[in-house]
Amino acid sequence: MLKNLLSLLIIALFSTQLSASDTFNDKYKMFPPAKEGYVRYIVEVPKTDNDADHKVELMIGKNLMVDCNHASFSGKIERKMLKGWGYHYFKVSDIQRGPTTMMACREPKSEKFISIAAPEKTLLRYNSRIGTVIYVPEGYEVRYRIWSASQSIEKADPR
Repeated sequence: MLKNLLSLLIIALFSTQLSASDTFNDKYKMFPPAKEGYVRYIVEVPKTDNDADHKVELMIGKNLMVDCNHASFSGKIERKMLKGWGYHYFKVSDIQRGPTTMMACREPKSEKFISIAAPEKTLLRYNSRIGTVIYVPEGYEVRYRIWSASQSIEKADPR
């Protein structure tokens, strides 16, 4: 009896996981798979009462050993339209080390996540209905954070 109950529980859990992954795959099947040398990332954010009160900041980069000098990457971030669907996705390419300062550092190097410096292209509209799809060269990763508007609205003084 206990063995049968355990078997049924395992089957139920397995089928639930399969249907959840099928739903995820169905939701993004219109997006092409990553081309050779690229990885596809999907950033899904939680549902909110008002998506317009939030933004998503993408951070595309990787961990590097750096000293006290400013370190960054530059790269090409293209917003592309998914033909026939009305959705868009992002393709990142041509990533290179950005300019750095030349200060003498006393502290030893440490590992730090360094990202592409392109705030005008990486602060995006918040969309809890469908995730943001990003294609990134292998060796890089996508991190994100959510920005939220204050509930208080201030009035500017005329001058």
